[in-house]
Amino acid sequence: MSEAVLEQVRAFLQVHHTLTLATCGDRGEPQAADLYYVLLDGLRLAFISAASSRHVANIRRDPRVACTIHAVVAEWRAIRGIQIEGTCAPLTGWEGMRTWARYLARFPFVLRDAPLRQALHKMQPYAITPHWVRWIDNTVAFGYKVEFTL
Repeated sequence: MSEAVLEQVRAFLQVHHTLTLATCGDRGEPQAADLYYVLLDGLRLAFISAASSRHVANIRRDPRVACTIHAVVAEWRAIRGIQIEGTCAPLTGWEGMRTWARYLARFPFVLRDAPLRQALHKMQPYAITPHWVRWIDNTVAFGYKVEFTL
């Protein structure tokens, strides 16, 4: 993968806020959840979630995940997005604290909203570590994609 494509992917991830996380349920069924994220180093993505959530229970059983991030557009020529396959794990210690700080800086409304603020004590940061990434950009050409492994 070229440095130019990597910069496009990073820039795209910095501008967008929501990912759709896919996990496997306890009977092997696919499950999806939309989550706010922050970009960490090496294209890792972090989100905050409660240990009681279905997707976290799935991650405890099987850390393999997939996710997508895409722009909301009205025509096919403008489709741009990222597909990721990787693993997910909780963040603790210094890295967990740094992730909390990044998350709250990017989404300050979490601290202003009383129900969200009260729920924070039940939440923990998690990081998705990509192993495979596909960058899709129909603004270049229909079906344009670049795939790479990390």
